[in-house]
Amino acid sequence: MKEYTFQPPAVGDESQGWALLAVCWAFVTCAFVSTALRVWVRVKLTRNLGIDDHFMMAAMFTTIIGAALITCEVTVGGLGRHQFYLSFAQKRNFMAIGWADWIQTFITLALTKISICFFLLRIVDARKIRLALYGLIGFTTLFSAVSVFLFLGVCRPLKAYWDIGIPHAVCLSDAQVEKVVLAQGILSILTDLICAAFPILFLRNLQVPLRTRIALCALMGLGVITAACCAVRTALSGALTKADITWEIVANVGWRLPEVNIGIFCANAPILRPLYLFFRGKLDSQRNSKRSYNTVSKDRFVLPGNTAWVSGDSATVQGSEGSVGAAAGGGGGGWPKKGSMDESVSMEMGMPMRSEGKVSGRKEAWA
Repeated sequence: MKEYTFQPPAVGDESQGWALLAVCWAFVTCAFVSTALRVWVRVKLTRNLGIDDHFMMAAMFTTIIGAALITCEVTVGGLGRHQFYLSFAQKRNFMAIGWADWIQTFITLALTKISICFFLLRIVDARKIRLALYGLIGFTTLFSAVSVFLFLGVCRPLKAYWDIGIPHAVCLSDAQVEKVVLAQGILSILTDLICAAFPILFLRNLQVPLRTRIALCALMGLGVITAACCAVRTALSGALTKADITWEIVANVGWRLPEVNIGIFCANAPILRPLYLFFRGKLDSQRNSKRSYNTVSKDRFVLPGNTAWVSGDSATVQGSEGSVGAAAGGGGGGWPKKGSMDESVSMEMGMPMRSEGKVSGRKEAWA
């Protein structure tokens, strides 16, 4: 850690730290609620908890750690205040905790992107796209691991990064640390945009109405918001080279928070559609109990409209959006073909397929 001499700032001992904490915990709360709802949907409604959910839960865990680290940076490290007013112990705490927070950020972003890729793998059946998604997982893991290891080796011995007077210490310069963050940010923007664009490739031929298809592509393409936040955060990385870093870095941290937490929220959004349909169906059934009927066994779940998760022996379904296609082996095109991408999308997000006719006595389970 370098030692600087400061002049008293004209604004006095102002603090941006408490405002930063309010923003931090607001974003983390939104991310946590969306993740909790995602898990509830997967466990209780669609009953298909998978590896993508586990990665997202891991990302949520690490972002809570990140919020705790930022809280410590503000309370014991002086984040948001001018260094002129900080003690040596506060400056040391800021550097040590800030170092850990950057590593947490790299890990959380990687876990979120990997979760998105595994989610897409659940609904895509094109071999080339699946290979590309596995390649994106590997690429994300690689550049994130390199970023983490570079921060782990920022100084030898590591203690020299946040302490002074360490003999024979060798450290990366501030400019080199900035380049690591810039490189990670650029690659993160690239992968965010790729993840947002992937759904367009395989959802354009989905057998749903055009308006629904456009809405679904937009919902799954929310990653562009994360990319935009990352672009601003990356552009503000020059604060890492400033002497008054505890004050100058606030804007960078402020954009890092939505990048991480909005990223989690946007990744959860497509999975929450069955929850919306579930509650909408409850309201519809109360209003239209005399005009519509749903007959299902105790281990079935039927979403409103034309989508059903079947795990029992028989079903008679008529939704408010029309009746569902013919039974397996029968006429009509209502039920997505077993094992197809249409079926996968319908299963994952409660997306009703184009259909005609009725369902009666469907015995084959496609959940």
